[in-house]
Amino acid sequence: MRLKLKTGPTVEPVSLKETKNHLKVDSDDDNALISALITTARQMAEKETGRAFITQTWEMFLDSVSSEIEIPKPPLQAAGLVITVIDGAGDETVVEATTYDIDASENSRGRVRPKSGCVWPTHRGFASFIIEFKAGYGDTADKVPEIARQAILQIIGHLYENRGGEGVVKARVQAIEEARILLWPLKILRI
Repeated sequence: MRLKLKTGPTVEPVSLKETKNHLKVDSDDDNALISALITTARQMAEKETGRAFITQTWEMFLDSVSSEIEIPKPPLQAAGLVITVIDGAGDETVVEATTYDIDASENSRGRVRPKSGCVWPTHRGFASFIIEFKAGYGDTADKVPEIARQAILQIIGHLYENRGGEGVVKARVQAIEEARILLWPLKILRI
């Protein structure tokens, strides 16, 4: 499986204004830095939890498929799912949405499987079963769980206070270690 981000989030889970308030920063001198830290902190928190926070579109390329396919980056937005297969001749076909079921549970990875009596179309194998999907809690920051937003602010605070020089890598590791406590309830676990 290979994942490719097709369209990133259009907003972040925390705004520049609320982040500056959290950091107790009054000037606009560090706006560019703080904005970059917001994105970095969101990406770190998403990686730690295995989730997408704000709506984003991904492509998943598979060489082979089983009857049930797991979709990463919960919560899956079922309405945005498109499956395309490439056959041996190189022709692309979009699989009819009426031929498969989607499980878009918020608390686990999404799943898709053919409906009873249906099967996945034949495809050429190598990266020829493509699932485009939307993931995230919604298009606005208020849809993101507050615990994730607080963890992101915590990460930003740590990175802002420990920026530059040799301590950057150490600060990033420390920031995510401290935020793990807040992010734990959102972490997607493999059982």
